[in-house]
Amino acid sequence: MPQNMDSTTEEPTTESIPTTPALERRPLLKALGIGAAVSLGSGLAAGERDNDEIHPNYGYPVQNPSDIPESLQPNHEVQLAGAESAPEPGMPVSLFFFDPIGLHVNSGDIVQFTFNTPDHTVTAYHEAIGFQQRVPAEAPPFSSPIVTQGGAWLYRFDHEGVYDLYCGPHHILGMVMRVVVGDVAEDEYPDYLETPEEIPPFGEEFENLLVQFSDETENVEWVFPTPREIFTTSALDPARIQDEGPVPYSAVRDELADPRAETTTTQ
Repeated sequence: MPQNMDSTTEEPTTESIPTTPALERRPLLKALGIGAAVSLGSGLAAGERDNDEIHPNYGYPVQNPSDIPESLQPNHEVQLAGAESAPEPGMPVSLFFFDPIGLHVNSGDIVQFTFNTPDHTVTAYHEAIGFQQRVPAEAPPFSSPIVTQGGAWLYRFDHEGVYDLYCGPHHILGMVMRVVVGDVAEDEYPDYLETPEEIPPFGEEFENLLVQFSDETENVEWVFPTPREIFTTSALDPARIQDEGPVPYSAVRDELADPRAETTTTQ
């Protein structure tokens, strides 16, 4: 347990081919987070695992947390959860989230990510995966596979710094979190904390995408919190995470619902 935690065919005519909006497959897959989940997850299936080692790229998945060996007992636990009811009026529409959403750990600590709901990954923002790198330079591109509901995934955070993580299938719905490893002074904050514009806006992209399909969606509004909005909340300021400990998702949710709330960076 965590310590704290037909035989004939006809040639088609141009008239028979419906026209669709000009969409590029790669950007859309990137926005959906599909590439990361498939490429990194499939690598784990092809490899072998030492029962006492956590792979730096693929971590350590288990179908049942009780099967975690004694040598890999976690120091912390994060739940991959889903909303159990409709949000209260004025609250962000958050379908899936990490809880806690902010976590402070020591270098070498093992974190258990418990999959309470299905179809998730725990994936690092990394250039090799297709996004701006938002983990320490020494950190490899890492991701969990999609673990069965009720299972868990372990990862050891060996390099000090600030790690921004996301769930591939639910990235566009704002399922992200931040882990601070070690004691990071303000003058040591990585530059990517000051460049939230490098995080895909998603909301704006998909509002524009929907408008291409139908005039009826001209006034569509994206109702989900975006990764950019979440990462710029004061609740996920690295200093606050270090000083106050685990940040529950409710702290970020409440801040996003408060129009008076100040963010840590200019969006």
